[in-house]
Amino acid sequence: MAPTPVEPTGESTSGESSQRALPTPFLTKTYQLVDDPSIDDVISWNDDGSSFVVWNPTVFARDLLPKYFKHNNFSSFVRQLNTYGFRKVVPDRWEFLNDSFRRGGRRLLCEIQRRKINPPAPPVASVWAVPTAKPMISPSNSGDEQVMSSSSSPIRASSEIMDENERLRKENVQLTKELAEVKSLCNNIFTMVSNYACAQSESGFPELKPLDLMPGSVSPERGRTKRKKRRVRSFSGW
Repeated sequence: MAPTPVEPTGESTSGESSQRALPTPFLTKTYQLVDDPSIDDVISWNDDGSSFVVWNPTVFARDLLPKYFKHNNFSSFVRQLNTYGFRKVVPDRWEFLNDSFRRGGRRLLCEIQRRKINPPAPPVASVWAVPTAKPMISPSNSGDEQVMSSSSSPIRASSEIMDENERLRKENVQLTKELAEVKSLCNNIFTMVSNYACAQSESGFPELKPLDLMPGSVSPERGRTKRKKRRVRSFSGW
C-alpha cells in the first residue's frame, strides 16, 4: 500500500506573506508623524483624512526630519514621497496624496510599493556616417546674395575711407610736431649767434671782412701795385 502523501504545512508561505505585509520604515515613520496630534501645527491630516499637509516646512526640516530620518533636507523627503507614488494636491501648499495612505488605514501601508526607477539606456553610437547634404543655391538665393554683397560694398568703402582719414590725421599730427621742433632749433641757433655777435662787439676786436675769410682772396691795394708794374714794363719795352 502506497504511503499517504504529506500535505505542505504552509509555514514558508505564511512567512513570506508576513514579510510582504510589513510596510517600509519610511512609510511607517511618515504615518506616525502625520498621525501625531501634538504636532498638528507642523504636519497633519487634511479635513477628510485622505491626504496630509506639511504646514511648516522649515520647522519640519529642522526639528522632525533629523529625529525620524537622520537628515534635515525637505527636498529629499519630497523626492522620497514621489518614489512611493505620492502626488502633490495643490500647488500653493505642501499637501500630498496617496490612495493607500489615509487616516485610520495603517494596514493599507503594505500596499504602497516603491517604484523602480530604470536607469536610462546609454546612447548607441551609429556605425554609419550620416552624409551632410550640401545646401542648394536657388536663383532667388543667388540674387539675394548679390544684393547683400552690393549693399555691403558701400559699407566697406566707407570703412576704408575712415581708416585712410585716420592715417592722414596721425601723419599730420606727426608733421606738426616735427615742424615745431625745427622752429625751436632755429630759434635756439639764432639766439646763440646773436649772443656771440654781441660778445665780440663788446670785447673791442676788429670785425673780419668777409673776403679775408675766403681762400685765394686778393686785397685791393695789392691789386693796384700789380697793375702799376705792368704799365712800367710796357713803357720800357718801347
